[in-house]
Amino acid sequence: MSKKVIKPIVLVIVFIVAIILFGITTNKGNKDMTTTMAAARLPVISFYSGGNLIDQAHGYVDDMDEKLMRDSIIPVAGDRKLDISIASYAMGIDDISYQIRSMDSERLVAEEELKDYNVADNHITSSITIPNVLNEDEEYLIIFKLQSGDETIKYYSRVMQCSGNNAEQSLEFALKFHDETFADDGKTFVATYMESTTGDTNTLNYVNLNSSSKQITWGDFACEQYGDASVAFKEINDSYDVITIDYVVSHVTDSGETEYYNVEEYFRLRPTDTRMYVLNYERTMNQIFNSENSFAKDPTNIMLGIRDDSVEYKTNEAENVVAFVQQGDLFSYNQTNNELTKVFSFRSPEGIDIRENWNQHDIKIVSVDEAGSIDFIVYGYMNRGNHEGEVGTCVYHYDGLAHTIEEEAFIPSKSSYEVLKAEMGKLLYVNENGILYLMFEGNVYEIKLDSLKVEKIVKNLEAGCYATSYDNQYFSWVDVDSQYSTTELSVMNLKTKEVIKINKGDDQYLRPLGFIGNDFIYGVANAADVISDAAGNTTFPMHSIIIMDVTDQTQLKEYTPASGYVDSIAIDDYTINVNLIAASNGVYTASGSDTIMNREADKSDKVYISTAGDEQKLSVMQITFSKEIDTSKVKLLYGQDIIEDRDDTVDIEKDEAIERYYVYEKGDVTLATDNISDAIKEANDRLGVVIDSKQQYVWMRARKNAVSPFENITANVTDQGSSSLIRAISAMLGYNDVSVSVTELINSGEKGVDILRSNLADANVLDLQGVDTEEILFYVSQGNPVFAMTGNNDAVIVTGYTSDGYLYYYNPDTDKTESISFKDADAMFYSGGYHFITYLK
Repeated sequence: MSKKVIKPIVLVIVFIVAIILFGITTNKGNKDMTTTMAAARLPVISFYSGGNLIDQAHGYVDDMDEKLMRDSIIPVAGDRKLDISIASYAMGIDDISYQIRSMDSERLVAEEELKDYNVADNHITSSITIPNVLNEDEEYLIIFKLQSGDETIKYYSRVMQCSGNNAEQSLEFALKFHDETFADDGKTFVATYMESTTGDTNTLNYVNLNSSSKQITWGDFACEQYGDASVAFKEINDSYDVITIDYVVSHVTDSGETEYYNVEEYFRLRPTDTRMYVLNYERTMNQIFNSENSFAKDPTNIMLGIRDDSVEYKTNEAENVVAFVQQGDLFSYNQTNNELTKVFSFRSPEGIDIRENWNQHDIKIVSVDEAGSIDFIVYGYMNRGNHEGEVGTCVYHYDGLAHTIEEEAFIPSKSSYEVLKAEMGKLLYVNENGILYLMFEGNVYEIKLDSLKVEKIVKNLEAGCYATSYDNQYFSWVDVDSQYSTTELSVMNLKTKEVIKINKGDDQYLRPLGFIGNDFIYGVANAADVISDAAGNTTFPMHSIIIMDVTDQTQLKEYTPASGYVDSIAIDDYTINVNLIAASNGVYTASGSDTIMNREADKSDKVYISTAGDEQKLSVMQITFSKEIDTSKVKLLYGQDIIEDRDDTVDIEKDEAIERYYVYEKGDVTLATDNISDAIKEANDRLGVVIDSKQQYVWMRARKNAVSPFENITANVTDQGSSSLIRAISAMLGYNDVSVSVTELINSGEKGVDILRSNLADANVLDLQGVDTEEILFYVSQGNPVFAMTGNNDAVIVTGYTSDGYLYYYNPDTDKTESISFKDADAMFYSGGYHFITYLK
């Protein structure tokens, strides 16, 4: 080759190399480098009983708080055999072991390393025998550990050695019922367990025993199960079993496109020797949004499909950009640019992967600006990416022009997603100055996202001491140390950090009640009306409710009941439901309800959620726009992750001193609170259970049919001449072999509940204010007497009940056990304000 030819070739090569080197140099450390989210890599463990899949466990790469990892129950039969299958997804597994611990995680019960297992096609299978050290029908924690090189991956569940075959019967029935819903002749089987059709017959999103048998068997909607179903026991006890079945169904549209739906079935079953009682059956169905076939024939809508109506969405001020969440994915539609962007998703486009589709996270949209940029928060279990196998809260910023996602902070958590959801969902907000506000276990934190500096700005809040606006921009609170006697409350605008102080005078006590939009609602009580009885019960009777516009601090309305006082409120859209109380013989008792209509909602939204009808799908949800969408020219885009060059982890110190109660329904936590009464009422309404911070059952619907009255209930001799309230507390202590002078302690200013707590050191004393008579019977069923107020200074102790509607109670006035009809007992406890005290060992 001649020099004339070689020279220009060399120059071109040098030029290209120079450009590459220049690019590498200038882009080194540049955060604008982008990538796609790393694929899921962690193995999944499946457990089998009698050949049936009964639980699937996902891996955690951090050491979690074992007491807060309350997942499914693995029932083990008398032979104590448990079959497991590990889908390794090509990850090398060096060691497999497991531990069994007590539910509070403090006691190691058993530990074993698996040596005998088979490996084939990225699956590891083994059959293990649980050591014969478990008490029958008692729950234990089981923790599997996989070792892959230097990495340890943990899997958490519960295990129970069952004494009978009830769990097996429930499992077989649930699987048969599930199969029959897809069968051509399934209506015949299903109809046997149906109740009267009183529910909504025009939906497939939610069906139950009050739906039609046609709905439960999918109606005219042609679908089939996609992949295996994940079956899980959530509760096993003498009264009922709770089973959930999670799976995906696919549906082929008329145009030949395939849609996917996440489905969960919930069973509450009571097996007997003669038949199966289906106490509850529910099925929920939600479409996995597909951006490629999401536009309806009506060009003013984005079709979300079959789903519930609680759509998480937010628009910018001009309402030409809308961000919305569906099944754990975040989307954005920019009407000006006609761009539909999949901003964030753990799901890859290739198909439905059980790891990517594990619905254990939530997304909260904080704000959408005029450029289409979005601040949003992802909290829960991280299915894939940099934090795969961790639980935490990720703060993200999506750039609407560059279509890039930047992670601004990650706050790891040692609790399960369910607990995190119940805690974090109370307050999450990011303002324009890059400051994150969040509430966790009664504390409000301020985190500066640029420096990751953390400051605790409000401490130790209890239920009833705070309120948050729907969009989380406004937060109100009172000092927890004086929640019943505070003359001042604070309202903070988290967007501007401005704090408003409200004061009505030294003789007026205040309490935050809630928000409707930017309208703040608070209650006012006369200091003289707030009373505390000797048992420790405090009542806050509000003589008025004030509604204030926090934007200009003007009072919009003051409500005063025609008679009595306000005890509490519940907000339903733009209506305030008021619960009233009245004073009677020194005790406040319920006296009815009232409603307040606040100002009407703004009806001029250009973007809103609406409902449409479909012949096959029945009722479907959609996002409706005031302007038409050119569906033929919609551009489909995907957000790209920015490669980070800093550690954005923020650690928040956990407060171990706070006792928390968690309400579980179908395995989901619906409430985390420090108020046991609120937890019991929520659990009763939702057919759930209450668990404390040590994994102890604090309340459940399950109880014995009848309990004989306890013996040896009598007051201490030194308290015999005192009030029935004092003698009742004395008898509670005496039943536990504690002899102290309650009269002296009460006269010195101590409250009854505090006397019980200080003298029953090995028990968890529960102050149950506001629960009803039916709800206290669980504690009697557990062998624990229940202190019950019957007047201002009078009390009895509930000691048993019959199966035909009678209660036994110890009467301090007669020093005898007496019986009373349930109806009369309820009236007696109503006179005492429904105030009960009991304990659990």
